Amino acid sequence: MRAPKNIAKVNYTSGEKYLDSNYNPYTGYYCEVKGKAYPGKVYTGRSKQLILASSLVKNNKVNGYYFNINDVIPEEDEEGNISTDEKFVLRYFIKYIHTIPVYIKEINIDTYNSVKNNPLYQTVVLNCDVTGAFRKGGTFNIDEVEQADKKMSGIKLYLQEETF
Repeated sequence: MRAPKNIAKVNYTSGEKYLDSNYNPYTGYYCEVKGKAYPGKVYTGRSKQLILASSLVKNNKVNGYYFNINDVIPEEDEEGNISTDEKFVLRYFIKYIHTIPVYIKEINIDTYNSVKNNPLYQTVVLNCDVTGAFRKGGTFNIDEVEQADKKMSGIKLYLQEETF
């Protein structure tokens, strides 16, 4: 069943407005019929409805978080030893997948937990060695950062100012 031309409005998107049913950015022509979008130049009633990307983001303004090493520097015992449990802290990072240029920021655990299953965000968690108080933000294991960069491209560049 084809929709009459006066009902179906044809538009084009370059991937920033709609997602397909697998949550991949949809690029191409789409028909708007009664406020809903369907892929293609002609609405036949057989296509799956496109998902409006902004409808999946409840709060597109994710609050950033500033990591302060002074809040997590482990205490030394009388002999200058640090417990291995206190040497590492988890740091959380987020990337909204539909932005150009890439926009990555650090977030806290609460924000991480609220967005980690949202298909519009990529998230990674990295161990950070905080035993050197002279370091601005601790250090990361280069192998762990390389693996994280495969999941979230750009995180390695984001962390380049921090010591690996």
